[in-house]
Amino acid sequence: MSRVVTLIVGLALCGLCTGCSTSDVKPYSPTSKNTRTLFMPSYTTAGAEPVYVRTKWVHPPEVLPPRSAESASSSYDRAPALRPVYELNLKNATLEQTCKVLASMARYSSYTSPSLATQKFSFQNLGTIDELAQIIGQKAGIKVVVDHENKEVRFLVRTALEPTLFSE
Repeated sequence: MSRVVTLIVGLALCGLCTGCSTSDVKPYSPTSKNTRTLFMPSYTTAGAEPVYVRTKWVHPPEVLPPRSAESASSSYDRAPALRPVYELNLKNATLEQTCKVLASMARYSSYTSPSLATQKFSFQNLGTIDELAQIIGQKAGIKVVVDHENKEVRFLVRTALEPTLFSE
């Protein structure tokens, strides 16, 4: 009897193992990022279509007028620079703070003469950086230089005599 029981249990286990397994499912293989997808190059079965009309309608060339010395500099060079308009409100600030605020509006660096740094200044006006610098210079009695090429704003002591070149 024990032989019959072991035989039945063995057949049941074999049936379960082989009955639950499938042979047509591929084993899991994770995709890695190192594998490359390759595509075939494109090709056409027929050649390019023939072009029957290769002529275009164009205007004949014209002779350009000669340039004069006055027109050598283009209107682009003579046009004023377009700068944004800012509103500047300062109350009881030092000239050093005023210089830093004016320079930071245009993302420029700032320099203030040490003899001017602690002077108090109040200001409220609207204009471009150049206009604000000119007004600040007049009100405070200092020389304000806005250097757009080097991106710097400088507050300097106004001298009695402005330096000039020999050619002027």
